[in-house]
Amino acid sequence: MTLTSTSDEELMAAVRADDLDQLVPLFERYHGPLFNYLTRLTNDRDLSEDLTQTVFERILKYRSSYQPTQPFKAWVYQMARNVHADHWQRQQKLRVADTDVEDVERTGALRGGAFSQMRVNNSHDDLHEALNLLPVPQREILVLNRFQGFGYEEIGKLLGCTAEAARVKAHRALQALRKIYFAN
Repeated sequence: MTLTSTSDEELMAAVRADDLDQLVPLFERYHGPLFNYLTRLTNDRDLSEDLTQTVFERILKYRSSYQPTQPFKAWVYQMARNVHADHWQRQQKLRVADTDVEDVERTGALRGGAFSQMRVNNSHDDLHEALNLLPVPQREILVLNRFQGFGYEEIGKLLGCTAEAARVKAHRALQALRKIYFAN
């Protein structure tokens, strides 16, 4: 059986059984998509590279928790979501310790500046900027659906809700994105 015909689940089952060489094809298949996913969530390529590496470190660390009956793609993206959430929570704790009135005023000014800049940039940059202004949960669902190609069933499993609830959340996120994008 060639590596290209070996399923993700079979490869991860081998990794789980301590055949760590089988992580190489999984890395080759998922490094790019996970990096893109995390880049769209963080808007920081260097940070996204670090977070992507952390995902693969956690795959090794928590390989025994993988169940061969579950889709690897859903498992690895859930891990990426957790890595992103952990990073965000650490950053929030650091920010709370350092927050003062000047920081709050500067953040407000930057958000207004972002809207002004959106009018000047081309439509791709405008959309990217608007996406970054969404709250993380809304941005995440749009990135999973529109950029990573996840269906509502898969998103529902990741978010712990039904496919219909995921569809509703995606619709609301898209409405919020439209408001930001078309704001005067």
